Amino acid sequence: MIKTTAFKSLSALICLLAAVSATAQSPLANDPMANNAAGLAPAGDTASQIAFAYADRDEDLVISWEEYRNRAMRLFGHVDANNDGILQVAELQALAGPSAPKPAADISAATFNAAMRKLFDSGDANKDGALTPAEWHDTIRPSRAF
Repeated sequence: MIKTTAFKSLSALICLLAAVSATAQSPLANDPMANNAAGLAPAGDTASQIAFAYADRDEDLVISWEEYRNRAMRLFGHVDANNDGILQVAELQALAGPSAPKPAADISAATFNAAMRKLFDSGDANKDGALTPAEWHDTIRPSRAF
């Protein structure tokens, strides 16, 4: 079982990565920012809308577990500087910056994936197996305690 503090750290990491990654990725063939961002889902702040649009690969205005997992693992890969399948404390610190608290431990891809599944399931309020724009916003920018 993933400890609450590790889960909160992973949640914060995903929030940060979602905002940063949306601007770092190369544009998709069907850019959600085209046409004055008309493709963005109408929930949440701009950063979560952009992240939602990039994660919603099939453009059905919901994020499936597969889309969520794939996006999370792409973000994992961006942080895993040495490509060893483990987010090491040093890699997490480099991302978070010197003023952030030191992460407690390294995070394996399997642990990260399990945490993302738990986060996805907790965010899927209506339990339909997909995140709506509002559920997405609440999941990547949680206002609730875990």
